[in-house]
Amino acid sequence: MERRHIQDHDSAASLEYHWGYADRVVPCTNDAGTCEYLDAVYWMMDVSMLYTFILWAVIGGLLAVWVLILACILAYLLIFSLVGIVYKTWVTPVKNMPGVYNTRTGLGGFADRVGAFAYALTPFTVLLGSRESVLSLLTGVPYHHFNFLHRWTGRIIFIQSFLHTLGWTIVEGKLYQPQPSVFKEFIAQQYIIFGIVAMVFITFLYIFSIRSVIRWTGYEFFRKAHYIVAALYFAACWGHWTKLACWMIASIGLFFIDRGCRLLRVGLIHTGYKSGNKGFGFRAAQSTLQVFEDGDSTVVRMDFEHNHDPWKPGHHFYLCFPELTIWQSHPFTPSSLPAPHPALPHHTYIIRAEKGETKRLADLAKSAELLATQKTTPVILTGPYGTSVLKENNEVDNLLCIAGGTGVSFTLPIATAAAQAGAKTVDLVWIVRKTENIEWIEPELLDLKARMRDGRLPNLRIKIFVSRDPETAAAKLSNGYRKNEKGEDIDVCECAVSSRLADVLAPQPGFDVVWLEDHHPDVHECLRDFAERAAAAGGRCQVAASGPKGLGTDLRAAIAEKSEAGRVWRGDESYDIDLYWDDRMG
Repeated sequence: MERRHIQDHDSAASLEYHWGYADRVVPCTNDAGTCEYLDAVYWMMDVSMLYTFILWAVIGGLLAVWVLILACILAYLLIFSLVGIVYKTWVTPVKNMPGVYNTRTGLGGFADRVGAFAYALTPFTVLLGSRESVLSLLTGVPYHHFNFLHRWTGRIIFIQSFLHTLGWTIVEGKLYQPQPSVFKEFIAQQYIIFGIVAMVFITFLYIFSIRSVIRWTGYEFFRKAHYIVAALYFAACWGHWTKLACWMIASIGLFFIDRGCRLLRVGLIHTGYKSGNKGFGFRAAQSTLQVFEDGDSTVVRMDFEHNHDPWKPGHHFYLCFPELTIWQSHPFTPSSLPAPHPALPHHTYIIRAEKGETKRLADLAKSAELLATQKTTPVILTGPYGTSVLKENNEVDNLLCIAGGTGVSFTLPIATAAAQAGAKTVDLVWIVRKTENIEWIEPELLDLKARMRDGRLPNLRIKIFVSRDPETAAAKLSNGYRKNEKGEDIDVCECAVSSRLADVLAPQPGFDVVWLEDHHPDVHECLRDFAERAAAAGGRCQVAASGPKGLGTDLRAAIAEKSEAGRVWRGDESYDIDLYWDDRMG
């Protein structure tokens, strides 16, 4: 029996069971103060167990608005970490040591309370971080939208673990006597050693989940370390207090269910008849790679076909590149729409090469270019994940899609699907740094321009802003196609970029390329321009966007300025603007 309970099991008439805690010796044979203290300790622990189950009832009833959920959880934990604690001090004699006394308070009960909450929150935190999320199945909310709560519940568990450790360190290292013998005996116990190890693991998880640290160490290190250390944390918590192992068993179970479902989905997508006479088995998709470099960044375009169920605009897949490693997969949004049956679905991905896996993918493609060959590499995909940004059958009244850089992977298929579905107004705005970046999706833009000329997409308008090409570097067509920010023609020179992109840069009604030279476009102006068209067409407005954080901040401010509840109440739906910002990485 742990030293802090001071119970004599040899003289026990019977044991009283307490869920999640040590059995109690009854009747109490200690002095009156110690017996009263034990009454308080066990009552507080019983109440703590009750509160852990009420916590789950609260969570289960509030899965709607993330900030509201977080606020409710924080309020609950703050209140019930303090309510039900006996705020009293007992000074009791130490057996066989005259003049030496223990100071007993409700601090131990408080420390156990926050520790029990940390255990109870652990499976919920695992659930929030699962890709194959039961919560998504129940609520229809994509798994990545739970990342906000996953991060915050993890931080709460870290704080609770720290308070639990601090509380019992004070009790065993200061309030109990004689010292330092009591603390030395306490710290040497196996369950305390497991507790220290668990505290080290949760501290590691917290520190290496800070965004600045993730940027420093890289996402791949974060992801691998997070999985491994989380599993070790579950084991250490189990070893620390086996009577609450149920929470760790649930966490481990959810962890492996998520992994099992991922493997199952991969198998369902990739298992079938192989080419030729190779029979039935597992087959990866074969992709082709193109590399685009502009001096500031490197982007890889990946294309492949694979026979599986279609996806919806806004969905994303996790891609694994076996030629690089089978232990990693990364989320990417296809910039293509699935072809109607019976044609094979075509995948196109625009991938910015940062460091780690994406850089290695770019290096793989560049090595083939040096040999003047087209690089192919196998791809294993899992998905699709997420929910469609558009309604059923891709119906929407008026849609503005605005993207920065590779965010066009998200907005291009949404704009295309909405225009094909007959939306009244569809504006696609794309902001790139340099003219040559337009090559990333040149085939798709040429196809859209052709359909716009033929009158098949009369509702679509495309505007591309080039933000960093200097005045003298010209996008630069000898035919005077270039426009400045005010829409005025500018004399320009012919260059290699213009010759490659002559067709896609050629002006036509509804398609414009604007060179800004050294600044970003005014998002407020883009929204006002779209809103005027939408007001003339009638109906509600929706905005779908993806790109740098600064773009998201500016866009939210512009929408807040434009939305007017009074006009909406009077029936002007053009002032009722919904925003969907692609924030998959949290």
